[in-house]
Amino acid sequence: MTDAVIDVTAETFQTQVMESSMQKLVLLDFWATWCQPCKQLIPVLMKLANESNGDFLLAKVDIDQNKELAEHFQVRSVPTVKFIRNGQIVDEFAGLLSESEIKGKLSNHIKRESDELYQQAMEVLQQGDNSAIAKMQEICLNDTDNQKIAIHFASILAQTQQFEQAKLFIDALPEILHNKEEIKSITAQIGIAESAKDLPDPASIMKAIEADPNDLKARHQFSQQLVLQGDVASAMEQLLEIIKRDRKFKDELGRKELLKLFDIVSTQGEQGAKIVSDYRRKLALALN
Repeated sequence: MTDAVIDVTAETFQTQVMESSMQKLVLLDFWATWCQPCKQLIPVLMKLANESNGDFLLAKVDIDQNKELAEHFQVRSVPTVKFIRNGQIVDEFAGLLSESEIKGKLSNHIKRESDELYQQAMEVLQQGDNSAIAKMQEICLNDTDNQKIAIHFASILAQTQQFEQAKLFIDALPEILHNKEEIKSITAQIGIAESAKDLPDPASIMKAIEADPNDLKARHQFSQQLVLQGDVASAMEQLLEIIKRDRKFKDELGRKELLKLFDIVSTQGEQGAKIVSDYRRKLALALN
């Protein structure tokens, strides 16, 4: 063991975990000697703890020797890791995660030098100096373990419709980040933006729909325009109308595009979750 890694018992829990969590993040790792995934996870956690320069403490709990602690934390399977800060659980995971995935979780709870540099660049950008964009990208790419700022920067590029730069930035990120829901949402927005590059002007599209409500190509184009304008719910209505009028139009284009919009909206908090839930129900009705 090192100063960054300790074994915890019920007797030492209060001082070693709860009191330590008032000073730094504590990762409480519930494991068992008979658990093969635990044996794979522990070396990864120990490596990260020893390399963290004291940013967090790894506290290991053998559940067979400390059943009361496992019961208290409602541990149902091992490995289970609880993130403790100021005496409270602030995050957790169960099962085997990769080193990159664990680093991503840690980046949400440990302040890094790149956080401060990124915040400084953000303040410059907010003052109207767009040269800060290049600096923000440089900071993100110099510390790809800080997944929080990478996701935030990609979202800024998408929100300001700098889709080509957003695509290049995402391509430069580690593969593990590509599977993040937020990045998948941004990637979906980029795809829609790229396909909407050569659209007719909105007035022409509306005129085509008014002239022929069954002009499904125009309805699809209108849905793309609505997404770019930020009106995703109205875009979903247009796609539902395509499905109702011709479910098989262009190899079920309406359904496929609607699923892409679900990816975009699903990351937008409770309101986004409600929109997705409502339109999943509408999609099911339209398909039946």
